[in-house]
Formats: sequence, structure tokens, C-alpha cells
Amino acid sequence: MDAIRITNLVKKYGQKLAVENLSLSVRAGTMFGFLGPNGSGKSTTIGCMTGLLDATSGAIELLGQRFNADNAAIKRRIGVMPETLGLFEPLYAHEFLAFVARMFGLDEATTRLRVTELLAALELTDTSKTLSEYSTGMRKRVAFAAAVIHSPEVLFLDEPFESIDPAGVSLMKQWLRRFTEQGRTVFITSHVLETVERVCQEVAIVTAPGKLVWQGDITALANDGAVVHNGQEFRALEPLFLHLTGERYTDLKWL
Repeated sequence: MDAIRITNLVKKYGQKLAVENLSLSVRAGTMFGFLGPNGSGKSTTIGCMTGLLDATSGAIELLGQRFNADNAAIKRRIGVMPETLGLFEPLYAHEFLAFVARMFGLDEATTRLRVTELLAALELTDTSKTLSEYSTGMRKRVAFAAAVIHSPEVLFLDEPFESIDPAGVSLMKQWLRRFTEQGRTVFITSHVLETVERVCQEVAIVTAPGKLVWQGDITALANDGAVVHNGQEFRALEPLFLHLTGERYTDLKWL
């Protein structure tokens, strides 16, 4: 069963095309990496898939149902960690997480238990600081906690590991692996290709404006194997990514 299916997704900002006829599908229980250079439409695509943005045209299905920004029933079954984080920064971490839990319909006892457990596990127990006083990494931990507090069936994470310290990344990866082992789905965008290579089973790579250039299984890379594309072997995700996106960098002789 596909947890996510996008068909001919188009997103325009005025006359500017941000996503062009993107189609892809993600099987349930998959850790899926959605990769591309800066400006390739990744965050815009996630925005359309989660109701933060209205698609110009195309179809989005989540958990077997047609999805749009007004579909509250599906929104209750997904979790979202946007690139902008979306925190109410005057609040304290426990206040914000309790608010999010109640918005998803959790009862008071469950809310208290999950807030306490998440704050302890993510080392966010300092109650003297509001979210505005937290470091970037701490705010990202709070955003991650808010995305998972209601045990969603599909989890969308936009650059979840950026600015997080190694211990935090390790913990998040453990949770995400258990999440997919239970049959749930994780959709990640990240520029940290080494982490994507280790945790994801499948990736899609896009170039501007949101055009799919490759989708495939990368599990062989985590086992010292190779991915073959057009007869060429790639033993790491980075060279495959650079090959498919055509990324080239000018050599500065004075550096």
C-alpha cells in the first residue's frame, strides 16, 4: 500500500514555477528521502503535501485518501516538522507541546505523560526559558517533539537534523527506525546525505523546478553495496546525487 501518492503536482507563485508535474509514490512503512539542491522545490512540495500551501494543480493522496488543505481528518493522522519550525516562541516548551497535543485531541492524562516523556528524552527540561530563548538546535528538538506527540501515521520532516547535536540526531534516528518498523512512514528532506544514506530505504532526487530525475532503492549503500544508474555504479549517495543534479563547483585557485 502507498502511504503517499503525488500525481502531476504543479505549484506556481504568480508566473514563477516552483514544482513542475511532479509524480511519485511512497510505500507505507518506508523511510523515504526527498533530495535536491537549494531551490529545487523540496519545501514547496512538502508544503503542498501537508496543507501548508495550496497546489496549483495535480492530485495528492495520503493514506489512500485524496488530500487538500481543508482535509482535517487526514491532518490529524500526519505529523509535520516544517523548515520554518512553526513554533509559538513566547511559550515555554511544555506549554507549546501541551497545546499541540490538545489540538490533536489527546486527553489530559495522555498529554501530560507524553509531554513529560518527550521533554526528558530530548533534554528540554529547563523550564526557565521560553522558546524564543532556546538555541536553534533546541527549537528544532521542540518542533520534532510536536510533530510526533500524537503518534502520526505519516511523518513529514523538513531538514530535521540540521543544527541538532550528534546525541540528538542519534536519538531521533532510533525513534524514526522504530516508527517505520511499526508500519508508519517517514518523508524526509535533508542536505545531510550521509545520514539519509544510513537511515532511508528509498530516495527521490529532484532538480528545479521540482522535477523528478531519479527515484530508487538505496539500501545497498548501507551494506557497502552499490546503486547502478545507466550502467554506472555509485557506492555512496553523494556522487549519485551530484551526477543526477549536475552540480558542479568552480575551483578557486587561491583557496
